[in-house]
Amino acid sequence: MVNSGTKRSRHFRSEKENIPQRKKRANVKIRPKKEYTFADLGCDLLSESGSSDSENLDLITPSVTSTANESLLLQAPRILQNSQKDNTPSAIHTVALTPKPEKCDENICKSHPEIPRDDADYVSHLSDEMILRIFHWLPKFSLAKCARVCRRWNRVVGDKSLWKRIDLANKRVNTSCLGLLLHRGVNVLRLTKTEITEDGFDRYWKGDKSGFQSLQYLDLSLSSASTVMMGHLFSSCQNLRKLSLELCTIDDDVAHLFGQNKNLQVLNLSMCEGLTTTGLAAILSGCRRLTSLNLAWTGLKRQSVAYLSLCLPPSVRKLNLSGCREHITDEEVLQLVRTCPDLTELDLSDSTVITGLSISYIMSHLTNLQYLALSRCYRLPCNSIRELSYHPRLSEVEVFGMFRDGTMEHLKHEMGNLELNRYPFSNIARPTTGIRMTSLWGLRVRDNAV
Repeated sequence: MVNSGTKRSRHFRSEKENIPQRKKRANVKIRPKKEYTFADLGCDLLSESGSSDSENLDLITPSVTSTANESLLLQAPRILQNSQKDNTPSAIHTVALTPKPEKCDENICKSHPEIPRDDADYVSHLSDEMILRIFHWLPKFSLAKCARVCRRWNRVVGDKSLWKRIDLANKRVNTSCLGLLLHRGVNVLRLTKTEITEDGFDRYWKGDKSGFQSLQYLDLSLSSASTVMMGHLFSSCQNLRKLSLELCTIDDDVAHLFGQNKNLQVLNLSMCEGLTTTGLAAILSGCRRLTSLNLAWTGLKRQSVAYLSLCLPPSVRKLNLSGCREHITDEEVLQLVRTCPDLTELDLSDSTVITGLSISYIMSHLTNLQYLALSRCYRLPCNSIRELSYHPRLSEVEVFGMFRDGTMEHLKHEMGNLELNRYPFSNIARPTTGIRMTSLWGLRVRDNAV
């Protein structure tokens, strides 16, 4: 049995041994531990029952309402204790707790409408007008995929405002796809260098063709469109304003069909094969509102050129007849300037038989002329070219391949008010000029960058 004195001595000894440790911890403020409930953390705001189940601890994600000190916020723990609240500014003490959407209770979402559900279809609550505005930002190939999502999206994707401009250059397209695009009301269509395959002209080609009348600007240059395909196309599209068939093959029937476009203003048939006097007559008799016409290198015969000089619409302001060679003479030039006295641009390049008389006819009748191309007209004397400097409005003259370098420099010095040999190629009625092929006659054909 140990006496009380022994107990007291041991007690004093233990207190003496603990004196240094107490000195070291004298400056540390010791706070009692407190067990926090979910009610203290604000969990009772998330549900009516205010459950404190420990399994729901992972659902709590604090989000600080103020960003006064983002550097401290990134280092703060998920749930701040009382001992840690002194280390952060008072601005970040307000914590909004939101549950993760994957385990959100349906009763909670009903009592709090502002809390989104994970399985909610947000797009279905939008109006058709809002969905349509969203679709305006998508490229065409994405719209084609959206049309397969549901019936509503298919109906919205078919809206005509989404299909105003289509660029299918350098692609392969079948006639069924082309019929669908025309049915949706395409206004500007670019088919440059497009390979068009025929898989039957049914459905859209034989049904309601009201959407086909929306097409006004069409570029088929260098495409593989056959005369059969053009026949179906131009028989349905009778509201064209600008058309380009450069390097295409046509016949009299096709010329008669697109000649029925009474509102046609710009026509580019340069290097087009199959144009005859009969086809030319059908075009000039139907398209009386032409302002720009390009018939360069179409192989027109003397009879066709004579008919053209007599029956050309007086509304024409820009005309390209280059490549006629010996089929155009001074007589046709005289008749031409009398028929269209308001010409502003005229290209007679490679007319190898015209003489200085043609220059005199041009000077006396075409008072509004601003551009004249006479390249490789070898029978034109140098003195006749000098007379062009006295024209009141003429500003540009092209005489490529006619004079040597020394003579050309002398002409440039004498004709200082004119620009000589600036453009080697004419852009009359052509849909695209320059290296950027993203527009047709100045109209944008791409809605978004793809």
